[in-house]
Amino acid sequence: MKEITVFLVSILGLQIQGYLIKVPTSTTNAVTATGGWVHIQKLLLPLFENVCEESKDPVVVRLNEEFKLDPTNGVYLNPEVVGNFQNLKATKGLLAKGEMFTEYNPDHLNELKVIYELFYYARDFDTFYRAACWARQNVNCGLFIDAIYLAYLNRRDTEKVSIPAPYEILPNYFIRKDFIVKASSLIRGDTVSLSDSVRNEGNSYILDVNYTTSMYDDTDDKLAYFHEDIGLNSYYFLTKLNNLPWLNDSQRKSYGQELYHIMKQMMARYNLERYSNGLPELEGIDWDVIDKSPYDPMLIYSNGNEFSGSMPGSIDASEILTTLKNIEGNLQAVVLHMRDGGYNKSVIMNHLMEILVTSERSYMNLALQFISKDEIESRYPSVLEHYMTSVRDPLFWKLNKKIVDVVDNALQVLPSYSRNELYFPGVEIQNIEVKKMMTTFDNFQFDVTSALKTEAEDTKFNVKIEQSRLNHKPFTFKISVLSRVAQKALVKLYIGPKVLPGQLVENKNLFMLLDNFDVNLKIGSNVLSRTSNEMSTLSEDFLSLETLHKIVLDAEFGVDALPLKSVWSQIGLPSRLILPKGTNEGLPLHVFVFIAPYVKATIGGAITSAELNSCAILSPGYPLDLNIEIQQLFNLPNAMVKDIIVTHKIESATYNRPVNNYNSASNNIVWPTDDQVSDVPNGPLYLSARPEFTKKTFDYKSKTNQYGKKTDYAAKRGNYNNQSKKLEEVKKTAEDDKTNIHTEPKKIEVVNNVYINPDTEYDISKEINNSNILHKVVLDKDTEITFKNYELDNDFKDKTINIKTHEIKGKTEPETMDVVNNIYISHDLDHDKMPVVNEDETIKTRSTKLYDS
Repeated sequence: MKEITVFLVSILGLQIQGYLIKVPTSTTNAVTATGGWVHIQKLLLPLFENVCEESKDPVVVRLNEEFKLDPTNGVYLNPEVVGNFQNLKATKGLLAKGEMFTEYNPDHLNELKVIYELFYYARDFDTFYRAACWARQNVNCGLFIDAIYLAYLNRRDTEKVSIPAPYEILPNYFIRKDFIVKASSLIRGDTVSLSDSVRNEGNSYILDVNYTTSMYDDTDDKLAYFHEDIGLNSYYFLTKLNNLPWLNDSQRKSYGQELYHIMKQMMARYNLERYSNGLPELEGIDWDVIDKSPYDPMLIYSNGNEFSGSMPGSIDASEILTTLKNIEGNLQAVVLHMRDGGYNKSVIMNHLMEILVTSERSYMNLALQFISKDEIESRYPSVLEHYMTSVRDPLFWKLNKKIVDVVDNALQVLPSYSRNELYFPGVEIQNIEVKKMMTTFDNFQFDVTSALKTEAEDTKFNVKIEQSRLNHKPFTFKISVLSRVAQKALVKLYIGPKVLPGQLVENKNLFMLLDNFDVNLKIGSNVLSRTSNEMSTLSEDFLSLETLHKIVLDAEFGVDALPLKSVWSQIGLPSRLILPKGTNEGLPLHVFVFIAPYVKATIGGAITSAELNSCAILSPGYPLDLNIEIQQLFNLPNAMVKDIIVTHKIESATYNRPVNNYNSASNNIVWPTDDQVSDVPNGPLYLSARPEFTKKTFDYKSKTNQYGKKTDYAAKRGNYNNQSKKLEEVKKTAEDDKTNIHTEPKKIEVVNNVYINPDTEYDISKEINNSNILHKVVLDKDTEITFKNYELDNDFKDKTINIKTHEIKGKTEPETMDVVNNIYISHDLDHDKMPVVNEDETIKTRSTKLYDS
């Protein structure tokens, strides 16, 4: 068998450059002689540790030196790759390690191609690993990360290894710069106080990280929790990376349709999140009326410089705008010309994506040039110029929407699916059932110690980031199907906003593909059960580097085994984000289920409609990617639309921390008791397992690849309610505490359920701290309460009643209330509701915005 394998490889080595490696690593390789996947995983891990510093791993150091002495020491399936590599070094040279790499720079992209091909065309793992060790020590770290991830995704001998999380490798591309600076300061040994959002757990520092804005803002900025989701950014990075133009060879004949499908999916998912937050459908960029508001991503590069903000059209770019509009205007003519020339949809989509996305002078690249135009030539790239950070910028979503709309308009000239291409004879969907669908925010931690420390720093503790992320509870779809014949079928399941029946067609692009799977239908009734954990288009969280090291160690001793999941199953859309956030009351959505024939049927060799239908099934956007009429699709027996509800639950545990990611009156905050408050230290955070540090002066700019500059970021974006944070830290429950009880005066004024002693001074804006925290009050039975309503134009804005004779919502006013700065708070009523006294003195509630609790 070995002789046959060698013969085949020697023949293939003489063939075309685009040959895809199909053979697993030979067991005769020196590096991988024993251990199999476990050994491969163990060897690859050091390549991702502290990636912007030179590796001290002895194997990496040794193989780097061997490669430098003789780069040709190894066998490549394409012999030209070594020559291309040596030519690049001799002419343009390699991008310096301290420079900022961006995939939108043609020279940077060309170097990435050369390094990647050196990895990809290595015949065996030995050759690949030696080249990777050299690149780890000598190539720009941003470029190296792209190249090594690409090798992971496309080499056969890495197809079963676990992919390290991008946010652990370059956390400064995912987390706000002020928190990166704090984390770096901790690693250096600087003292950090409790007010800096730091706490300890065992031998680890935990930084509670906020997003750049609160989800309770009234603008598009409230979606920062979605834009900045580390899983979503990682997904887009790896997806975009694996669709680079020079990867689209004969192995990817439908890459245009796949890339367009991904863009449509992103757009539909984003609009669902907007829908959850009461925002209208996103509009694409209007080049004539573009929003020129600057965007500050609040990120920092590895060398301490900040990411530039996007500043659309800050200098004259009329030539670019003319080109953009010409592309938009001529795209439909291109489709029409290719259609008349006999090209199929797959070829047409490849060409459209080349014009719009993948070529060097593509519509997207030109648009990014315009958006990022700046008078300062030496500016650092913006988040839009990196695959890893693009989705953070709201302009990315507008540009993505614009491209989807342009393509959708151009495809209008293609014929729509016929009834025969959509109808599945003998199959009828009878019902769709799904139990409660609920989302929440949970807390997620990841370690940044390895990425942020320098070679001179040997920490004996870990520094971790904790952030709230959107997630959902498990749910299951049950689809009842009646089939008259036994056959294999393809099931596609979509969700979208709830619309009127006549609006389904015009809103088809707002539906996101939730799942697709094949099933063998039997004759009669079939119940197809599909859980959220089974959905094939999704991926779970990446395993951390710490976990991977432990799994490898356990596997070496036979205690455990590697997961051995395919790399493709690890880079899908995060399963956490499959559902939009929803609302507390329940967000109405539509679920659309479509069942199509799985294989084509041929009769006597003739081409039948069923055979043509298989081509449609191979299109990832089928059946919603072409023009349709409602009676052609949504009224078919093999299609069904059903109402569902997504409810958002606010978990109190998520907010029961010294610093919260979100502040709102609707949060179920657990208030600390007196004992808990007294245990909170006022000075620097105490860490029991913390080693003794030698304090030292540190200059950020003088340290290559060190994170951060010591500037004050506290005054930057965020606009969080600091008073709410302090209130959460010191407020306490009143039910069981019987200490510090006072008898209050006979009259109390109530403004929107805030009880105020009119005989004392009160100031809602006054700082809440430990010196004026709550005390309890017992209301005398004869206490008079005056309810005030400043928004009603009637004769009973102010009315005095006796507490013991009137009820609110069927209950008397509570005898015990909390008091903060002479502001009385009743826990029995919603603080955003206002008592109103009408003529017969029956107390009701009415909504108001007068008081923001």
